[in-house]
Amino acid sequence: MTTTNNTRIVALIERAERETPFCDCGEPMAAIARDRQIWLHCTAHQSPSGGVIRRLVATLAAAGHTQRLIVDPV
Repeated sequence: MTTTNNTRIVALIERAERETPFCDCGEPMAAIARDRQIWLHCTAHQSPSGGVIRRLVATLAAAGHTQRLIVDPV
């Protein structure tokens, strides 16, 4: 990546965080990198801990929270 690309990516992240600072549930949003993509994601269900059932319930509950793709490299 070049400096120009890095600057563009930082600008996209900052704009997304400014436009959507909070999820519909009221929790703050955070930029999360996953599989070479950067998502704006609700922090309420970032890292569910516990057993399989608790993680499954957290995954199902996360479906109603705000999630937005910010950067998708081609």
